[in-house]
Amino acid sequence: MHTLTSLYILSSVFLFFFLIREYVAYKRYLTLKYFFTPSLTLILVMIMILSIIMYGADRYRLLILFSLLAALVADTLMMIEEITFIKNGMIFFMMAHLFYIGAFSIDASFQLWNTVIILILFILSFLFIRMMNRNAGKMIVPVVIYVLIINMMAYFAITSFNKGFSASGIMVAAGAVLFMLSDFVLSINAFVKKIKYSTVYTWLLYAPAQLLFVLSAFSCR
Repeated sequence: MHTLTSLYILSSVFLFFFLIREYVAYKRYLTLKYFFTPSLTLILVMIMILSIIMYGADRYRLLILFSLLAALVADTLMMIEEITFIKNGMIFFMMAHLFYIGAFSIDASFQLWNTVIILILFILSFLFIRMMNRNAGKMIVPVVIYVLIINMMAYFAITSFNKGFSASGIMVAAGAVLFMLSDFVLSINAFVKKIKYSTVYTWLLYAPAQLLFVLSAFSCR
């Protein structure tokens, strides 16, 4: 009972911090933004540890925890506006996605409808890489690698429905879609055209995505 209460408290704190983070980012209160941004991911780490305490340190939960720790480093690097650390941030986000791939591919299987997902991801990747090729310059190679990795993450997340529909599967699939959308906004802002308040829009998609991944660990047994 105490652990469930802790989950509700941490989730409420996460939501409260998220709203504050979006507001201070919108107002460009950088000191406060630099505090609340990594704090959100740190809270998710705490919630994930709570899941491990409640249900045990299985492979799925440990891999999500490792992903969040990598994302914590990436978030800290990429939130800085005075200097760009996008290369460093991409490396740690790649690590985070590789951990997610490991988690979502547990007991993976293939069904005919999965070919539709592959086709959609292939078309989206082709269009995205083609656009990036005109703007990313020397960064095109790591961008392509990153796109391939996040597509693998999305594929295994969405095709988790092969095991049947569940609350955990819905959370993982929805989180993957939101994560891809947040990366799209981030990439457009970094390589194509500056988007006003891009950090607000990115985190509006990214934070719920990470939260859904974490909460999936409470609905899977």
